[in-house]
Amino acid sequence: MSEVKRKVGLQMLSEARIGELDAAHAVLVKLLGNIVANPSEPKYRRLKTSNAKISALLATRGVRAFLIGCGFVEESTEALVLPDTADAAAVANGLDALDAMHAERNAAEAAANALDAEKRKQKMEAEAEKRKVMRMQIGEDAAARKEPGWKAKAAGVKDGRSIVTASDIGASGGGG
Repeated sequence: MSEVKRKVGLQMLSEARIGELDAAHAVLVKLLGNIVANPSEPKYRRLKTSNAKISALLATRGVRAFLIGCGFVEESTEALVLPDTADAAAVANGLDALDAMHAERNAAEAAANALDAEKRKQKMEAEAEKRKVMRMQIGEDAAARKEPGWKAKAAGVKDGRSIVTASDIGASGGGG
């Protein structure tokens, strides 16, 4: 049962936002690390829910289930307590699983960031190529204008005879 709770708690924790997960991970590593280092020390086995850090930790989705999965039991609404009869290996396994989940999440985040950076790089390269082509076309146009006999196309299309006026097409406003 506690193994299932721990897995469910870890799954819920892995779905937390990055900042929440990092904060919860830091506190949980400290709490569980103290218990693993000093398993017989009673002060590490009791978490008062009135403590600001602990209440903020418990507000993160999945933390309470994870702690219960590691062997903690709820003592009314005031505290979570790890009984003296609890298996210290369960706490150590929970700590290892938490570290593995956090490392996996960080690796996935780093891979996503690398993918985003690669997409941005490709987009920037495509834009740079477009600018290069445009500069080349502008340079070609400037060179063409310097050649003798060059005439602006817009000016060359309409000379005096090819300009059509309203009277040429019978729209001079005579009313008809």
